[in-house]
This record gives sequence, C-alpha cells and structure tokens, in this order.
Amino acid sequence: MKAVVAGLGLMVMLGACAPDTRMPESTYQWERRQARIEREWRDDQAQQAPSATAPAQTSTNGAPAPEDRF
Repeated sequence: MKAVVAGLGLMVMLGACAPDTRMPESTYQWERRQARIEREWRDDQAQQAPSATAPAQTSTNGAPAPEDRF
C-alpha cells in the first residue's frame, strides 16, 4: 500500500515538472513571438489613435492634484 502511494506521489511530482509546450523553446521562436506581440500592440494602438488625438482636459489642467503636491 505504501509503495502505491509513493508511486502515485512520484508520478504527480514528475507530472508537475513537465515542460510547458505552449511556450517557445528557441531564441528564434522567442524573437518571432515578441515581434508578433509588438506588431499586434502597434496595430491596436493605430486603430485607437484617431479617437485619442486630443489630450483629455482635467480639472487641474495639468497641475498636480492637491494630494500629489506633498
């Protein structure tokens, strides 16, 4: 019985240490992944840019808020 429990525990520990195959393994794959993420971010920013061209007006017009002055 103890051997079964020990074997099961060993299998669980080994399973927890299995590599995550969803992540890239080589430098080339990491660079491609990073380039894709940055390209998607730039595309997303370009789509949002026309609506965000004017800076938002604040009640303090750029001055620090009272709680930020100290």
